[in-house]
Amino acid sequence: MLVYAIYVIVAVLYAYALVDCIRTPAGRMRLLPKVGWLAILVLFPVLGAIGWRNLGKQSAPVEARTSIA
Repeated sequence: MLVYAIYVIVAVLYAYALVDCIRTPAGRMRLLPKVGWLAILVLFPVLGAIGWRNLGKQSAPVEARTSIA
């Protein structure tokens, strides 16, 4: 049962990274252009998703962040 949970977690992480990479504007990409990140995500799904999550895009500017006040 634990093995299936790990597969689900990896699949969700990969799907999140792929959709997030596609929807992120080119101006917020870090280290590689969008095509490079997509190639890494397709060729190395787990490592690519982790790399995208940690290195792929710049954080949003302070003005663009929404806050709950």
